[in-house]
Amino acid sequence: MARPISIQPDAMLEAARKIFMTHGYKASTLLIAKAAGVSEGTLFKHYKSKCNLFLAAMDVEANEESCLVASAGKKEIRATLETAGTHLLSHLRLVLPRIMMVTSSGVTIPKHHQPGQCPPPIQKMEVICKYFKLEIKAGRMEMASPEIQAQAFLGALSHYAWCETLFDYKPATPDEYVRNVVDTIVKGTYPKISGRKS
Repeated sequence: MARPISIQPDAMLEAARKIFMTHGYKASTLLIAKAAGVSEGTLFKHYKSKCNLFLAAMDVEANEESCLVASAGKKEIRATLETAGTHLLSHLRLVLPRIMMVTSSGVTIPKHHQPGQCPPPIQKMEVICKYFKLEIKAGRMEMASPEIQAQAFLGALSHYAWCETLFDYKPATPDEYVRNVVDTIVKGTYPKISGRKS
């Protein structure tokens, strides 16, 4: 008896990514299945809808930064924010060009979040905000508006990715940029209590 062929989800995602990047969101799932060497049924066995497949292939779904929140009050603030910032910037540098290529074809990316659920960028901002609030509660940070600081943090990282994608402009290496953004936030948010360390 022949051994069943092993389907690699990565191969399906790679095929879907190539097809979507070429044809936009309007590309048929049949075309993607053929490119991946699987049936449409197999494709939908792994991904419930074309939208889910698109989001997985483009890697645009929000991944909760649970390690950021878990480190609040425990790990060194600067190092924690640098790690989170480096991860987020790396993700943005990968995702923004893909989103631009798809939307430039005139295709509107569907709203994939459920009613009452925030879009991925807002989810990421809320995680950062939650981290700031936990650090404030622990007495390790002071800031008047953690919501605005979270938006400023994510906004600065997004701006780097946009400028790099649109204009090939990079004011610094990604690591240097993240360090400077974190430095700006940290210097303005330490408690004004002498001897207190983050």
